[in-house]
Amino acid sequence: MRHFTLQPLVRALLGGGFALTLNACALQSEAPALAQSDVPDAWVAPIDEEAATWPQSTWWDSYADPELSGLIDTIAQRNFDLANNRRTLEAAQITLREAGFDLYPTGSITLGTGANYTDSRSDGSSQSNSANVPFELGASLSYGNIIAKPAIYTKAVADYESRAALSADVALTTLGTSASTYFQLLLIRDKIRASQQNVENAQAISEIANARVEAGVAVPIEALQQQIALQREMANLSNFRQSELSALASLALLSGTGVQDFALAGETLNQITVPSVQPGLPSELLLRRPDLVQAEALLRSSTANVDIVRTAYFPNISLTSNLSAGSTSLTELISSPDTFFSLNASVLQTLLDNGQRDRNVERSQLTLESSLADYRKTVIAAFNEIEVLLSNMQVQNQLLEVAQQNLNAAEESFRIAQVRYEEGVTDFQTVLTSQNTLFSTSNSYLDTKLSQLNTSVNLYQALGGGWEKEEL
Repeated sequence: MRHFTLQPLVRALLGGGFALTLNACALQSEAPALAQSDVPDAWVAPIDEEAATWPQSTWWDSYADPELSGLIDTIAQRNFDLANNRRTLEAAQITLREAGFDLYPTGSITLGTGANYTDSRSDGSSQSNSANVPFELGASLSYGNIIAKPAIYTKAVADYESRAALSADVALTTLGTSASTYFQLLLIRDKIRASQQNVENAQAISEIANARVEAGVAVPIEALQQQIALQREMANLSNFRQSELSALASLALLSGTGVQDFALAGETLNQITVPSVQPGLPSELLLRRPDLVQAEALLRSSTANVDIVRTAYFPNISLTSNLSAGSTSLTELISSPDTFFSLNASVLQTLLDNGQRDRNVERSQLTLESSLADYRKTVIAAFNEIEVLLSNMQVQNQLLEVAQQNLNAAEESFRIAQVRYEEGVTDFQTVLTSQNTLFSTSNSYLDTKLSQLNTSVNLYQALGGGWEKEEL
């Protein structure tokens, strides 16, 4: 009894096809390497090597603020852009799987049957016409463009890794922006509180000035000047409250909700712990920062594209195998079919193309050189950025200490001036000057605190935010 089986078909096609594919794999090139000077051996900025470590994937927890941690977790789950980003990555995964399937032969199975035709006539007679077409079961496998397939798949893998790195970079940017906006909101609330205090101080000085004018010991211009200062601080307070609403609206949108249903309890930047960020070995950054991984993947994609273009110099080899079985009945088709097997191979070689292949290779080589230059530029810029941020972090720490000292001095200076003016020992101009100094010093301290926090966020982003390249 003869049975319809695909084993001869598969063995014949895969045996020759995979042998050619393995040979084609040997034709693939390695991507160009970075120059040795592109990656420093150590950081120039002083760091604590014993505490050196890379950020965790939940780097925002380092600020020891439960509300910030909860906010970032919510944004990571509900942000519209990140959701679209995940869907785009899933689509890229599907594309990569399709590229993997293309490494194997394309197969198909067909089933054909006979036909029957009956013609009924007006005189009551009928004529039947049964076509003597046997039942047919066929299977075919085709395997084309064999030499180029490994390089095509290598390019597909590199393109997917580029897409995955871009997705990680978008997520890192979105979460970094969320943290900075949260800090901005706390700064505004600090300034609202400071502005309210400024209004109270200005109101108290205004009352003293009015009393002194009424008592005849001061000229009316003092009361008018203080009234102007009071109105200025009240206007600043209104602007800060409007800025608070804008910051809340931005965070609400990042969280995928309307500002009407969104609230945050945080009140001050002083509740935020500024973490100490100590990066590990510089060479590890190449696998931890998404934009560097993306640039390297694009370089490998360009390298694979050169290999693909070069395959045009080789014959286009295709293999096709067919196996068919036929019988006049379905039962015989299953039990005792007549089988036929064929294996075809084609080799096509371009002999003359007016130099088109040479030009294609030259273009792909130029693209590869540009990709290498872009990769090197991205790498050097990344290390430079981190060095600047590490140095900036030290400067910000020092500036905050000075700003805190200046704020303490300004508060004490205003307190003394206010008491001495009330006692008639100090003139109004001294009070006005100390009052303005306190206003500006308070704002300067808050701005320095925000700058310090934003620098730490930027440093976390520059170090990759705890992300690592996923090995396929």
